[in-house]
Amino acid sequence: MTTETRPRRPARDRDHRVTVLAALLLTASAATLAYVLLGGPHEPVELPADDPPNAVRG
Repeated sequence: MTTETRPRRPARDRDHRVTVLAALLLTASAATLAYVLLGGPHEPVELPADDPPNAVRG
């Protein structure tokens, strides 16, 4: 075994992580906004009048 230490790669700084997280959040927000503005659900989902919601059934 050798006693030499292997050189370590420099760790990424915290600013890089924050920048990547901000870019991911911005991308997700933009995708959500585009989905809502350009299409989104076309018809609202309605429950049949004869079938009560699960909370009422018990």
